[in-house]
Amino acid sequence: MTGLIMAGGKSRRLGQDKRFLMLGGKSCLQRVLQAYQGLFDEILVVADAKEPFESMGLRVVEDLIPGRATLGGLYTGLRHAGGDRVFAAAVDMPCLSAETIRIVLEQADQGDIVIPDLNGKLQPMHAVYSKACLPYLMELVEASRLKVQELCAIPDLRLHRIPQSVFERVDPELRSFFNINTPEDLALARRWIEP
Repeated sequence: MTGLIMAGGKSRRLGQDKRFLMLGGKSCLQRVLQAYQGLFDEILVVADAKEPFESMGLRVVEDLIPGRATLGGLYTGLRHAGGDRVFAAAVDMPCLSAETIRIVLEQADQGDIVIPDLNGKLQPMHAVYSKACLPYLMELVEASRLKVQELCAIPDLRLHRIPQSVFERVDPELRSFFNINTPEDLALARRWIEP
């Protein structure tokens, strides 16, 4: 299984590069890498450019379909992944936990998409995708239909939802799913991480 880190966002709402944002002495990227430690055979970063990561010794692949949001990044990651499945998370998830990732990985063979369902809201950036998704990802991208929910609705793909209650056992506040988009989100993450 490949651990995919989606690091191509433009951080427009936050106004600074989230990938290298420091929280509690570690960057957001380092925090995701720490959660991935020991869980994956391969870790792959999908980004718009390799340069910012060159000194870090990471395997970075440039987005094959730039400007196509999460779906373009997923397509790129799946194309480059060594195995048949990837677990995808975003670089701006500073509280990502190995325990919640393990829950998804334990059910990874239950579908082509294995995804947390938090009270009806799917969590595409804490999910497993198989290479069976590739042709559909390309179709959606070409049609400019860029919501992961559209991928999840394709009848030919097996969708397996994992209910919120399963995650609450190891992460009662569901912080593992939290991502930083706004200055308010950043302030909240700082409160959690830098008490």
